[in-house]
Amino acid sequence: MAPRPTNRTYEIAERGGPGGRLVLACAGQGGACKIVISGYDGPQLPGRLTDAAIEARATGTSTRDRWRLHSREGSFDFGARAVDVIEERPALYEPMHRRFALSGMDRVAVRVLLWMLRLPGGARLLRRWHAHRSP
Repeated sequence: MAPRPTNRTYEIAERGGPGGRLVLACAGQGGACKIVISGYDGPQLPGRLTDAAIEARATGTSTRDRWRLHSREGSFDFGARAVDVIEERPALYEPMHRRFALSGMDRVAVRVLLWMLRLPGGARLLRRWHAHRSP
């Protein structure tokens, strides 16, 4: 796995969920990060892990693979069906979504059209407005 940024503190957000799921969550300045381990079979982990990084070990003979979790608190060997590292970076998508944002006039028009939906023919007006707005 890729090296993790330093000084990230992960806390156990969920333990023993569906399928023995273990979720380690971390919130940082650039976004949140989660490590989701499905079918966790290993030692009891401390409540907080600093600078956690996971590496794959040997593939097991059963349906579980072997993994090692490194942190400042120690190294932990465990078995799991799957390990997913999820990086949430909302700032990455913000410029892409900006062009679809409604202007102030469009917001007013939507409020009026939604109010007019209660009237007969309101749905037709809303469809016409949307067709006019779409490229």
